[in-house]
Amino acid sequence: MKGLRRAVAGVAVAGVIAGLVLSSSALAQDASPTPDEEIVFVAGTTNDMRTVNPLRAFEAPEFEVMDLNYDLLISYSKDDLAAVPSLATEWAQSEDGLTWEINLRDDVTWHDGEPFTANDVVYTYNLIAENELSGVNYLPFTDSIEVVGDYTFTWTTTEPTTAPLTPPYIYILPEHIWGEMDLAEVKKFKNYPNMIGTGPFQLTEWEKGQSWTMEANPDYWGGAPKIDKYIVRKYDNEEAMVTALREGEIDYIGDLSIDLFESLEGVEGITTNVGPETAFAQMSFPQCVPDSPDADVDCTSTTGHPALYDHDVRLAIVYAINKQEIVNRVLQGYGSVGTTVIPPYNRWRVEPAELIEYDPAEANRILDEAGYVDTNSDGVRNMPGGGDELNFRFYLRSESQESTTAGEFIAGWLQDIGITTEIKSVTDSKLTDLYIANDFDLYIWGWGVEPDPDFQLSTYTTRECGFWSDTCYANPEYDALYEQQQIASSIEERAAIIDEMQQIIYDDIPETVLYNYNSLEAYDSAEWTGLEENLSPKPQGFLWQQYGRHTALTVVPLALAGPSTNPVGDTGISAGVWLGLIGAIALIVVIVALVRRGRSEEDLA
Repeated sequence: MKGLRRAVAGVAVAGVIAGLVLSSSALAQDASPTPDEEIVFVAGTTNDMRTVNPLRAFEAPEFEVMDLNYDLLISYSKDDLAAVPSLATEWAQSEDGLTWEINLRDDVTWHDGEPFTANDVVYTYNLIAENELSGVNYLPFTDSIEVVGDYTFTWTTTEPTTAPLTPPYIYILPEHIWGEMDLAEVKKFKNYPNMIGTGPFQLTEWEKGQSWTMEANPDYWGGAPKIDKYIVRKYDNEEAMVTALREGEIDYIGDLSIDLFESLEGVEGITTNVGPETAFAQMSFPQCVPDSPDADVDCTSTTGHPALYDHDVRLAIVYAINKQEIVNRVLQGYGSVGTTVIPPYNRWRVEPAELIEYDPAEANRILDEAGYVDTNSDGVRNMPGGGDELNFRFYLRSESQESTTAGEFIAGWLQDIGITTEIKSVTDSKLTDLYIANDFDLYIWGWGVEPDPDFQLSTYTTRECGFWSDTCYANPEYDALYEQQQIASSIEERAAIIDEMQQIIYDDIPETVLYNYNSLEAYDSAEWTGLEENLSPKPQGFLWQQYGRHTALTVVPLALAGPSTNPVGDTGISAGVWLGLIGAIALIVVIVALVRRGRSEEDLA
């Protein structure tokens, strides 16, 4: 970001020499912003927000805003992702395992100055539990959620559960605002302007399609952020965004495409970071069967190609995809071959018992034996009995270069086994509409997976059709296992159930995980520090988009940072100070040379 660097003109020789003997901290202080100057951290994105209503949020930018604007009841440790206090200070489970008593902080206020109490938590949880809104999977077997005191409430369940320690990814809402609305109004509530939370920042400006601004909460219970504003600017393409970083117009970019990420490696003043494989990309198949007895109420219609409801066809397609080639050529090594729906960083991940690996000959054999043959010799297989051709609509995300390139490779491999595709590139917003409406044959999208796998596993349950489910997959056996893992009596028992669930998804193939991928980030390290110390999860973590808001509280201009937060080296002297020293020395050389030259001319005269 421009504006934090300071330049001083007309320095006398005595002043320059005196400056050289100043300590590095004094030099940094001289370059600091003035007391009345706002400190603004600016990020770039190519992805826009659709909503800031937490009950309707869907995409990463929306959740990033809410992560900063609101608080969770329980959060994640930046060291090992264990459950740690947030709005809750302590919790205890009854001997029969059916009741949790949870105590809350008594020093928290909402952004509008109203006090935070147990009423707000109970209102939020009951709103979601009683109306089965987004997030209800975090509140399983709820019998009652009741206020006990101003800062204490109880959560009673019909089955013993450790759900409070997942922890629930539910943003706590202010009852004095949301409680004034009925359910229909809550669902339509724009929540802007005046987005009231208890978090370290508050959304104060939002220009759709252009930018949004969050202002620091100086009274945040966890300590005020070191910056005054966090601004996100939307760009039409990554190239323009990277140029803005190079020119100092923005300070941070996350989720970079590989080529542009590598173009920033080694650039002076810019630090790059390869984050962990916490996310995956999947190719999904339509699974909504409206007349099935197992279908969800939201599975009312589908336009999916009938061949894709045949497990043999889906299995053949997976055999036809060279996932290792995608990792090598598309990800260029920044990822790994996808298998299960829990990515490699997660302790709950298990590899399938038997991998479905690239084997086009096996793919052709499966299709031949299932009766999908080319009946008119045009190179495209037909439905058994000479029906429709296996020609699929294939939707790719225009906002992801990697998934688009991967899709083009996949289209070629499918053609090799007699399946054609019609590739259509669409925005994330359009793709959301298509998959919720079950109006697709194939599409590629992805997931970032939380430390606890409960939510990710819930997206494959029948009831998530029409919202979080990628495909409207319905499997009563899987649904039963999902509930069982929520009431497991030990980690070992729960792990065994989750292992079985991952295997079911892998075998049934409602979708196939193509690859796990690293998050690629870059920031202006000539201006900023405080990002490196907060990698979460460690040791190969994120600089900004973490599980928690660690960096958002510690990011600070390099000129204002102490030696302990300096990323340059062991000396405690920042990059800016080194540049200042070098510049000062150069200036002395020039001045001395001019003085000597003047004296020489006088001597000659």
